[in-house]
Amino acid sequence: MAKLEPYSPTPASRAGRIVMTIMPFAIGLVCVLFSFVPIGRIFGSPLTPAFPLMAVYYWAIVRPEMFPPLAVFTVGLLFDLLSGGEIGLWAFVYVVTYAVVVTQRMLVVNAPFSAFWIGFAFAAGFAGALAWVVVSIIHGVFVPPVSVMKHMAVTVAVFPIFAMLFGRIEARVLQGG
Repeated sequence: MAKLEPYSPTPASRAGRIVMTIMPFAIGLVCVLFSFVPIGRIFGSPLTPAFPLMAVYYWAIVRPEMFPPLAVFTVGLLFDLLSGGEIGLWAFVYVVTYAVVVTQRMLVVNAPFSAFWIGFAFAAGFAGALAWVVVSIIHGVFVPPVSVMKHMAVTVAVFPIFAMLFGRIEARVLQGG
């Protein structure tokens, strides 16, 4: 009878596993950088979608084990540092939103895209409301919520494009397709 050799992963399979592990985080970081591209000016609007929120929601639903809270926090903190806003605001908002989404993911994980999108609309509304409350508390005044509502509405409107893009990346890179 032949002796079985222990499984030894090849360098290529180890590299593939590393790529699979960091891909959602890398996408989150790219979304942070993409947030600072003046896309809104092309369309005559100062509003830029919350691209990192799209990544946080997508990966919290699809592969939460590959986008842990520390990665979400890092994405939010990088956004805070680059934006010049309150340090920790979006890190906090993204982590809390991520926690809520992960607990509710079974409602949309295998549902049609419309349910996935509606779930994102609720998550974006929650994130926007949380950011608005925190900013109002930090500044000690009632901050008008209109700009946050517009920001999240634009984010929800363009989410399908990015969800499709994330899905293609997931299919090609993470599943080897």
